[in-house]
Amino acid sequence: MAVRSFEDFVAKATGGKNRPYRYQARLAEQGLPDVLRVPTGTGKTLAAVLPWLYRRQVEPGVTPRWLVFVLPQRVLVEQTVARVREWVERLGLPVGVHVLMGGEDPEALEWTSGPVGDRVFVGTQDMVLSRLLMRGFGEARSSWPRSFGLLHAGVQFVFDEVQLMGPGLPTSLQLQGLRDSFGTALPCRSMWMSATLDPDRLGAPDFARDLSVVELGDDDRDEGLWKKLDARRTVAELRLGDPDGRHYPKALAERVLAEHRAGTRTLVVVNTVDRAAAVFAELRRAAPAARLVLLHSRFRPGDRRRQVDGALTQPGAQGTIVVSTQVLEAGVDVTSETLVTEAAPWSSLVQRAGRCNR
Repeated sequence: MAVRSFEDFVAKATGGKNRPYRYQARLAEQGLPDVLRVPTGTGKTLAAVLPWLYRRQVEPGVTPRWLVFVLPQRVLVEQTVARVREWVERLGLPVGVHVLMGGEDPEALEWTSGPVGDRVFVGTQDMVLSRLLMRGFGEARSSWPRSFGLLHAGVQFVFDEVQLMGPGLPTSLQLQGLRDSFGTALPCRSMWMSATLDPDRLGAPDFARDLSVVELGDDDRDEGLWKKLDARRTVAELRLGDPDGRHYPKALAERVLAEHRAGTRTLVVVNTVDRAAAVFAELRRAAPAARLVLLHSRFRPGDRRRQVDGALTQPGAQGTIVVSTQVLEAGVDVTSETLVTEAAPWSSLVQRAGRCNR
């Protein structure tokens, strides 16, 4: 395709729905940094994929040939893959889009036996990091060295929502440090993204260097972006007793029904799967007119896909109530009129708040 400005590139990729924010255009001009720290709802997925794809068209010699997008949870993968495939299709580029989720990529033989051309891989951290450690989860033992070699050569890694990665975060840092120290057949880079990331905490025994950091500043003031960031959210405390008590799920369900507004989406985020199921059962027992959706990490792939679609579908006349664990806390592009959340670590509350009036 004939590449003009990054703004035209984004417009074509998104079907004219989006224009890039200034910080996203800066990434297209300068390349991806080590750390991207911007608030929730400001387009981190687009900022990771389309600037890399744009630079592959204008500066292919210095831009890694593959992009590996690493997510902490399975529920985030399907939405990200669908979005990337939509962008690539609209742009008409010969870029393969693959899923690393333990045998769910029927084209694995294609990219491992013919590793030429531009490709985007999206996978959970266990699938990606295990391959980088030559212990590919869901792979035949004979394939381990092949995936190891290919994924350590000419790859731009993007680690999203790193506050949820746990031990995967220091592992990713150490691996990048080893690549820097020993060298690779083709240069590899890594970018870590989160709204609550502290760059000073990004270190490992073999990874200790100054990091390039991109975050929003005064030069990034954009009418559309700051309208999102300045959106009003009214906060109120609910006291419903012991969360592990018998009456808690019913009390929470009653309060959710009282706060829900017809024609809108209400998100209810709780901290355990059992509690989410109990609150959902109480809501079903109350039989409201609103559509009810339960979402957590223990659904089978097909069921999970249907639940995610139900959560993201535009609310009808009576609205939608989504009861979820932290799977909706990060990465999923969804907004709500009302958000009810249990107490959680500060980073989790920041992420959950980003799903309200977004």
